[in-house]
Amino acid sequence: MDRYQEIAQILNFTKFAKIFSKKIKIMLKNCFLVFLLLTACQTSHEHQQEGKLSKENQALYDEVMRIHDDVMPKQSIIAKYRDTLDAELKDEKLLKDTIALQKYQKIRQDLNYAYQAMNLWMQEFEVDYSGKSEEEIKAYLEKEKEKISKVAEKMLSSLEAAKNRKNK
Repeated sequence: MDRYQEIAQILNFTKFAKIFSKKIKIMLKNCFLVFLLLTACQTSHEHQQEGKLSKENQALYDEVMRIHDDVMPKQSIIAKYRDTLDAELKDEKLLKDTIALQKYQKIRQDLNYAYQAMNLWMQEFEVDYSGKSEEEIKAYLEKEKEKISKVAEKMLSSLEAAKNRKNK
């Protein structure tokens, strides 16, 4: 093998190594993001398990988290129904039936609202109560329980409507 062929092989290996290295970096970043997502809820739950709250407020916090944890897995189901409805809303037969079309559009809108409401609630929910009195914490958690209960109700009702959309 002459010198030019050796250089060509080295350059090809270097090119391969760069491409491979980029793919490894992307894969590691994705694994890290998945790890963060999986531990996010767990971390927020553990934050309050350090005994910083009174028993009453801890019970209230646990109730808020229970409501959240009961309906949070339904986010993926809502997303699937939204995708299904998007496809169905393009159907020629449905487009000609204005009553059915309006019904499907309303269901799609309700699913989207419920999905967005859960995301917004999670973004705004605070777990750091430092500097707040027990009364302030209690008032905050009661308000958040009411909010997440409404979100849960909207999620469940929109899912029910999506499941029954083909029934008259």
